[in-house]
Amino acid sequence: MDPTLLSLLDSISQKPPRSKLETHRELIRQLRRKGCTYRDIVRILHERVGIDVAVSTIHSFIKVRAKHRKQVQYELPPVEPQSSVSTPMSSDDVTSRIAALKGKPIVEKPKSKHFHFEESEPLKLVGQGGSR
Repeated sequence: MDPTLLSLLDSISQKPPRSKLETHRELIRQLRRKGCTYRDIVRILHERVGIDVAVSTIHSFIKVRAKHRKQVQYELPPVEPQSSVSTPMSSDDVTSRIAALKGKPIVEKPKSKHFHFEESEPLKLVGQGGSR
């Protein structure tokens, strides 16, 4: 590459951050993880750091840097230690448990009636406590 182009790229990468909150990014992240509202964060930044910002500024700062929810939604859970994982069952144990579940009788609840009909009387809706 051209040396002038390399020096130009170096000078661009050394620019200060555009947001005054960038230097406090980790603090803001920790406060949000602890459940602090944007107003709480504004108050803490004013009291402890001496920065005056609006609630909407905190919201925009977090929104721009937040991961997309779809990526987080499909994130794998952390790996659990081996001691908490149960021992795998043998195929005979699994087969016997399946057979026991299949052998259980199915108990069906009687369906509740929504209305009661008699030819000589008008149609009546049946509520939870009886007819209305």
